[in-house]
Amino acid sequence: MGFFKHLSKQKKVLIEILIILIITRVLILVVGYLSNLVFIGEIKLLNYQSVLDLFFRWDSYWYIEIVEYGYSYFPGELSSVAFFPLYPLFVKIFSFLFGNPKLVGFIISNAALFLACFYLYKLTNLEFRNKSIAMKAVFFMLIAPVSFFFSIIYTEGLFLFLAISCFYYMRKKQWLTASILGFFLSLTRSVGFIIFFPMLMEYLDLDFYNFKIRKEKIKKDILYLLLVPAGLLSYMAYLYVKFGNPFVFYTVQATGSWLRKFTSVFFTLHTIIYCPFLYAMIFAGSIVLAILLITYLYFSEARLSYTIYSLLLLGAYLSTGNLASIQRFIGVIFPLYISLALIANKNKYLRNLLEIFFIILLIFFIFLFVNNYYFY
Repeated sequence: MGFFKHLSKQKKVLIEILIILIITRVLILVVGYLSNLVFIGEIKLLNYQSVLDLFFRWDSYWYIEIVEYGYSYFPGELSSVAFFPLYPLFVKIFSFLFGNPKLVGFIISNAALFLACFYLYKLTNLEFRNKSIAMKAVFFMLIAPVSFFFSIIYTEGLFLFLAISCFYYMRKKQWLTASILGFFLSLTRSVGFIIFFPMLMEYLDLDFYNFKIRKEKIKKDILYLLLVPAGLLSYMAYLYVKFGNPFVFYTVQATGSWLRKFTSVFFTLHTIIYCPFLYAMIFAGSIVLAILLITYLYFSEARLSYTIYSLLLLGAYLSTGNLASIQRFIGVIFPLYISLALIANKNKYLRNLLEIFFIILLIFFIFLFVNNYYFY
């Protein structure tokens, strides 16, 4: 009841967020339809029943396979165990009620995105006491070049909601709620457990000017934080029981065309020289922009935990030996949108330039995605 009472007090903000979300989602669908309509080539999708089918690509197939058939593992082959269970579990549960898991998947992603926007607004306003900056952060997240992933059958929307709301409740010192959200986050993606580290920093009140751990701050509720890695460990326990190996999710990622295994950041970055020029530019541009925004965030008034979280996620993504999808992975590092909002709030012309640039890239990325160009 308290949650819904809280929502009712934010009615005006919720309506504004909903309007922006609907406009940007309609724009994405229209661009997707027109992109496929005007494209001439062998990989054009001709037989689709609705515009949503244009966005049913790549990982989406795996999630629906998990929903319909459960997990499978075939040694040496691409298998569904590479994908973490929370998102397909939600789709499975609600499919019992509404049928059509594909439609349910789209609904869940957009519902999660709406909540992610709301909590990003709340979190940013909590940090800076500035509603304009908070709404700018939401807007940049919704027009990000990869923001269409937040609304389709991928985990991006759910991951954003869980990560942002986890940060919000940890900043409010509500450790049980934050830890439960962290548990679900690490059941959504393998990197979800990373939020444990900024959460520990916030619990101990470690920041730029205070790196000393005071024992009197440590209470029994610190044990709640162990729920975060427990999400990852619970999926590993399931894999051990079902397939006899708790690490098959990692093993599968290192096989076939995925080719993701732990390596150094420098090795991953050097692979860019083997990428086609267009993709190399996209990968390099995404990484450079992320680094610049994290650097700006570090020197802003934001707490150190945001910078640490961003660096850890970026470092994890750059330690896989494969740059494919890096711009999509960077897209869920939500503090980057706070950094963009802070920049935009200081310079109107730069804000307009960034907005135009992001929308152009969003249209271009949608064109590539719906026409089956794989670099995601």
